[in-house]
Order: sequence, then C-alpha cells, then structure tokens
Amino acid sequence: IRIYADTEESKDPKVYARRMKERKEGMGLTWLKMDLGVEMVSDTPGTVTHPSDLSPWETAQLPHPFLAMEVTDKGIAMLEEYVAAIRDAVGMEIPLAMDHLGHLGVKSIIRLGKAYEKYNLSWMEDVIPWTYTDLLKQISDQSPTPILTGEDIYLKEPFRVLCDRHAVSKIHPDLATAGGILETHKIGDMAEEYGVPMAMHFAGTPISCMANVHCAAATQNF
Repeated sequence: IRIYADTEESKDPKVYARRMKERKEGMGLTWLKMDLGVEMVSDTPGTVTHPSDLSPWETAQLPHPFLAMEVTDKGIAMLEEYVAAIRDAVGMEIPLAMDHLGHLGVKSIIRLGKAYEKYNLSWMEDVIPWTYTDLLKQISDQSPTPILTGEDIYLKEPFRVLCDRHAVSKIHPDLATAGGILETHKIGDMAEEYGVPMAMHFAGTPISCMANVHCAAATQNF
C-alpha cells in the first residue's frame, strides 16, 4: 500500500513516519511503499535547481531528462531525513519501496540511489520513462538502490528488452495494461529466466484486483 504525504503537516518527517507505522501496525501490512519526491523539500531554498520559466504543461508532460531539474546536496540530505525517520519507525525488516521522485535528471537519480543505500529500499520506481533503456541501465549500474519500472508497458516484448539488458533490477507490470492475466503470467516467466523479480502494479477495480490475485498465485516469479 502506498502512503502519500498529502498535507503540509505530513511533510514533517516525524509525522510522515508515524503515518507509515500506523499503516503497518493497524492494517497488518507486510510491505510498504511511499511517495517521496522533491516537492517535499523544494519550498526550502537551495534544495532543487530548475528553470524558473517552465510552464505547468512542460513540468507535467515533458520527459524527465528534458526538464533540467536536479536535486542539490541540501535537498538530498533533507529527503534522507524522511527515509531515516521511516526506517526508525517501521524497522529494517519490512520491505520499503519508493515512488514519485520527481522529474529529475539521471545524475540526480544516481546520487539519490547512493544516498538511500543504507536504508535497504526494495526499489526506486519509474525514475525516468522506461523507453530510455540505455539511461535506465546507466542508473541501474551506478545506483546501489534497485530500480523498478513497468506499470505502463504493454505486452511482453518491451519487458524482455529491459530484462535482457538488465536495465532495471525488478519489473512490475500492471495486469490491466500489460495485456491481461495470461500475458502478465508470461511476462513473469520470461523475467525469471533473466533473474529479474516481478512485483505487480495495481490501481483499478475490485474485479481487476482479484484478477491480479489469481495471476500472482499462478506465477512463480511474483
């Protein structure tokens, strides 16, 4: 289950960490995922370098490498405070993943991956669009934190390219967009041949949820 920092109060690392702990203990969760993007710290001067004349459309729509947005050492240190607080609250035993980092450049992603190494994250998700295979491999080769992608990839063939190149550490197809139950099962079997683990992305209806459960149960690589 993903935890959002959706209020100003929850942008306090201790409050955010407490919310994560409440989800773990109150709901009995065994795996946590958090959103932790640069917008959590960008209001603080000196944390993010970016052009000041970007339109809302450019910020939302342009691929990550073309926005010229980079996080500074100060920004990384502040983001690290969140991860440290969360790990202190939930412990090191439970898997913890991260999504929605922001539209950052490749070098910033690598620096974040190195900063988060000590916290044993399960993955950093969708750091850049999956179509940039060579850039993803560059990030994966240099980041000690695993890299994951796949929620918007259709059919097995693009996943094979990523797995064959070892451009990502893990994949997570979304059954509703990957091509259905059988195709997702095939994706998992294919990835297993390359030693690439498969999680499953889900955001949809109850029927789709149960389809995911059945597919996961039938796929050894889940």
